[in-house]
Amino acid sequence: MEPIQLIAVLFALFAYSRAILQFKDKKITGKEFLFWSIIWISMIIVALIPGITSWFSNLFGIRRPIDLGIYVSIIILFYLIFRMYVKLEGVEQNITKVVRNMAMKKEKRKK
Repeated sequence: MEPIQLIAVLFALFAYSRAILQFKDKKITGKEFLFWSIIWISMIIVALIPGITSWFSNLFGIRRPIDLGIYVSIIILFYLIFRMYVKLEGVEQNITKVVRNMAMKKEKRKK
């Protein structure tokens, strides 16, 4: 095993353990835990069996395995950005409701 493979496996195991703890503490949902489990387990598999990337890249008609990794990474990043955007919009709406309610209560007290 090459040193980079060992580093990748150790990092993925550490990150996966953090995901497990976050799930146990109910800080992430089951869907989010499943998503991160797939990511970290995939990283472990790719680190231990690097030839699998060639098989997948050929399956999708991509010549170089690194290109497949870049494409998949970009797709995952866009998905995560979208999820963060949706959550941020929800937080903004909640803040607006709270501020509106506080203003209405304050106005009622003045009368």
